[in-house]
Amino acid sequence: MGGRGRGRGKSVSFDVQALGFGRGEALPAAILQPPPLFPPQVFKPVPLVNNEDMQYMLALKQEFVGSLRKSAYYMKQDEKKQDIERYTDKYKTHDTAASFAKDWSRFPAELKIRDKKVKKQIKPKLPVKKVKLTADEDIAKTLETLEKKEETAVEGEEAAEKEDEDKDEDDEEEGENLDEEELNEEDLEEETDYATNYFDNGEGYGDDDDGDDEGPVY
Repeated sequence: MGGRGRGRGKSVSFDVQALGFGRGEALPAAILQPPPLFPPQVFKPVPLVNNEDMQYMLALKQEFVGSLRKSAYYMKQDEKKQDIERYTDKYKTHDTAASFAKDWSRFPAELKIRDKKVKKQIKPKLPVKKVKLTADEDIAKTLETLEKKEETAVEGEEAAEKEDEDKDEDDEEEGENLDEEELNEEDLEEETDYATNYFDNGEGYGDDDDGDDEGPVY
């Protein structure tokens, strides 16, 4: 009957000696002091050799690592800043070179970047007439023709000005004549207005009628 319980009489599933004490022994005493800062070294490091050869190798290593970090192919992890993100942060230069020297002879032509060129407005070249003056006679002839053109232009302007002045004078004379005629007609009307008799008393009514009327007039 002792082994029919619900697992109460069964043994432990793991080895108790793995914990550092055997079955039936008392538990070890508790350690009340802090643990050591560094564990004991099993393998001691090789003593440092400080000479010129080692210093030279160290300088080469640091230079090589720095060139790799400054390369355009170096993937730098974006650091999240606790400060407020500013608009000018994306325009700041990074350690990695943005542009690097490309040897396009090692790449296919399809991968080559083409720079956009601004098209300039090409002005049409108009043919310029070249006047060849080989002698003094040609110069004199051109001067004479220019003088004649200027004289004819001046004469034409003077004639046009005279015509305009004559037209203005004629218009003024016609206007004065019209004003005088209107004044004379008004004076005549005023003089004859009182001489005419507009009153009719009816005494001469029927004098102008002929006696050939056939019947009475109603």
